[in-house]
Amino acid sequence: MIFDIDEIEERINYKFKDKMLLRKCFTHSSYANEHGEESNELLEFFGDAIIEFVVTEYLYKSCAGDEGKLTDKRKDLVSKEPLLRAVLKLGLSDYVLLGKGQKKSVSKDEKLFSSLYESLVAGIYIDGGMTAVKSFIKTTIVAEFERREKEKKKIKKSAESKSALQEYVQKRKIGSIGYVMLSKHGPEHLPEFRVAVTLNGERLAEGVGQSKRAAEAEAAESALAKLKKGR
Repeated sequence: MIFDIDEIEERINYKFKDKMLLRKCFTHSSYANEHGEESNELLEFFGDAIIEFVVTEYLYKSCAGDEGKLTDKRKDLVSKEPLLRAVLKLGLSDYVLLGKGQKKSVSKDEKLFSSLYESLVAGIYIDGGMTAVKSFIKTTIVAEFERREKEKKKIKKSAESKSALQEYVQKRKIGSIGYVMLSKHGPEHLPEFRVAVTLNGERLAEGVGQSKRAAEAEAAESALAKLKKGR
């Protein structure tokens, strides 16, 4: 794929003043060694520290909990997986400049792709300052973290919602409850499940979620509300 600066800037929602710095963010050491360019390794090192600071500040200001809980949440935010998900979601992995040998053996879950996020963070900070880099981090890994936290709460309610529906139906002896998965869409790192809850085989309500359990919880809540209103 051609290294399309305009396309990359559109994807990250930031325009670099220094276009060569943007290119450096995407330059893997294997490509740098073959073409006599500077790699993004030092940017990765710097970006890692910036991410940790911005995320720590965010957690300090926005999330309740003691030091231990906030430390665990920070690990969830700055580990390899969320950085990799952000890169894949932005569609940036294909733009990484790799050496010929590296291209033949690369896989999408390699650290070089999650490290790209660190390089970009450093590049945006150097090019545009703290306000710009905070905006980038907030709209990518922080937004994803908040979405996943909401999803965890949905999952936590799943057993409770399904139990309440089951209890309501059994108490009134109106039949049996079942759950049917209708569909699963989206990429592996951001799936969407749609589940139907049935009463005596008849579809009663549907739910959508980023996990099957979350979708079942939403469907159960909706079904219970319908039954209480007399369907």
